[in-house]
Amino acid sequence: MVWNRSRVVLVGASVLLAASTVLSPSVAGAAVSPEGGVVASFGGRSIDLSAGWGAARACVSDGVITQCFRSEAEMDAALETTTATMVAASSTCSSSLRLYRSTSFGGSVLFLTAQGVMFNLSTYGFDNDTSSYRVGACDASFYDGANGGTPIYTGPTSAGSSASFMLSGWDNRVSSVYLP
Repeated sequence: MVWNRSRVVLVGASVLLAASTVLSPSVAGAAVSPEGGVVASFGGRSIDLSAGWGAARACVSDGVITQCFRSEAEMDAALETTTATMVAASSTCSSSLRLYRSTSFGGSVLFLTAQGVMFNLSTYGFDNDTSSYRVGACDASFYDGANGGTPIYTGPTSAGSSASFMLSGWDNRVSSVYLP
């Protein structure tokens, strides 16, 4: 086979351009869409979480890799046995924080695992959507605005704490979380 050098360069440049258009790094190192949302894998395809979760009900992210599943049980099973373990294994705090859309740990769940990362929830399609939470092995801080700031949530957010509902005035108000 004879390769035309200009054709190889053109094909290579096209692949790089397409990849940078679809998956440009930004949000805590995560792949983001051109619109600024985190790109997650779900059912063999990519979805922009900021545009909606579709049939996904549970997503796990270490700030770099984000994978979604049809249920929290499916996510938990995958974290134990399949390629999704690379998300948890790449973090030093594999049971860090679970945010739930409904009270009493119901509805969709966003599971965040990376320490030292400020997560802006709008990029995950979870801005002003938290109604209950479970803090795993690492402390967490919840904020009203993007990128932290004030006011800061004063409910229990130390390692091992949980709340089946948010403090008064905080239901569906959290916009960013930090995992120190």
